[in-house]
Amino acid sequence: MKHKEVYAIAFIPAKTDSTRLKKKNLQVIANKTLVEHTIEYAMGSDYIKDIIVSTESDEIKQLCKKYDNVLVYDRPDHLMKDAEVADVYVDIFQNQFNKYGEWRIPELATHVVALQPDNPDRNHKIDTVIDYFVDNTYDDLVTVGSDGTRNGASRITKARYVKDGSMSRRMGTYLDDCTNIHSEDDLKKAEANINGRRTW
Repeated sequence: MKHKEVYAIAFIPAKTDSTRLKKKNLQVIANKTLVEHTIEYAMGSDYIKDIIVSTESDEIKQLCKKYDNVLVYDRPDHLMKDAEVADVYVDIFQNQFNKYGEWRIPELATHVVALQPDNPDRNHKIDTVIDYFVDNTYDDLVTVGSDGTRNGASRITKARYVKDGSMSRRMGTYLDDCTNIHSEDDLKKAEANINGRRTW
């Protein structure tokens, strides 16, 4: 491990009230749901020590039970629909950790890695992105597609900024030209990409 000081936690926002593609996070490609692809992507990291799935869905909660060391937190009603996903991460630090009696994670965490399930065919190992983040002394980093548009494949932030709810002052970007799932065609494209390479 290149950066032994890094203790990263992964947040996976996995609500099921999507409007364009119903229950998008439970869609199956390459024999796994989008949530499962994202959990397994996070599990491939040496830096990520804890994985937290935020959801209101009983189906997703049940799905997460097959993974050891994946914590599932209830998504509050006021953070459903079109709520800003960053507010979900802040809520986990400011409310959910205390609600679930978890004091260890917020004390140890140095970095938050946000992984949205609708980017299942990521192009890079997450540890490569974390190394890039640390090596360039960023406060915040978000992946972008080849057209420069931000996507939810990965967002890395220093944990202290999430904990206190502040925005970072220095943001970097990292290219990950993966599929952003919005339709059935996007599901097929991502599945073809996954089947064409090894899994994480």
